[in-house]
Amino acid sequence: MDAPIRVTLVANTGLLLRCGNTGILADALFSPGEHGFSAPSPETWEKLLCGEPPFETVDTLLFTHLHSDHFSTERTLEFLRRRRVKGLLLPYAEELERQGFYDAVRESGTACQLLTERTAKTAFSLAPQVRVEAFRTLHLDPKYHEVPHFCYRITFGEKRLLLTADVDYTAETLDFLGEDRLRAAFVNPLFFSALRHKRLFHGRLPTEAVAVYHLPFPEQDGRQFHRRLARDLQAWPEDGPRPIVLDRELQTLEL
Repeated sequence: MDAPIRVTLVANTGLLLRCGNTGILADALFSPGEHGFSAPSPETWEKLLCGEPPFETVDTLLFTHLHSDHFSTERTLEFLRRRRVKGLLLPYAEELERQGFYDAVRESGTACQLLTERTAKTAFSLAPQVRVEAFRTLHLDPKYHEVPHFCYRITFGEKRLLLTADVDYTAETLDFLGEDRLRAAFVNPLFFSALRHKRLFHGRLPTEAVAVYHLPFPEQDGRQFHRRLARDLQAWPEDGPRPIVLDRELQTLEL
């Protein structure tokens, strides 16, 4: 698998990862709301439902956790009514069980892999040379430490990506990465700042590039995330991993 990995930002931490004939959609099916982060625009949502470029191929859906700026039951089920995908990976939640969400997913013909403490550090094969590993980690906000949150390491051939979403970088060391070097790690702006200051995060992040996501689109940034990020980018060490900012709808990069 020598083809490049093409990454498209949907919104917030929503990403489409495509390599060869495999497409993975992560944290992308959610609605606008009080969470304060940009959601897919109506135009992008229609592209997702209709399979218009760049969303022609979506084999697997991933969700790091079930907060409303990452996941929506309504939008996920609507997507599955319109599109056929092979599998869905997401944390198990009793509330979704009671609501019949998991049954509805299975009725759509989608294989549903529910992540629990027992499935932590489990590898899932999505296609030849494509593998996803889910690692149970704490959410950054202590009041959400009981919320199941997973980081994903996704391997395409010899290339590895890490999705960290809202990981608690003050408590987690990411030792599960071992010595394997990543092509890119996707981190939120708070994690990026911790990497720049070299404090709070006491682990290792062996990566060629650090992609900052979990940002509102610039025109919707009422909390000044971009202003703080600009200061961290300016002071980013020259010998550090290559920094990349993902903050525009349907922005793409190749890795």
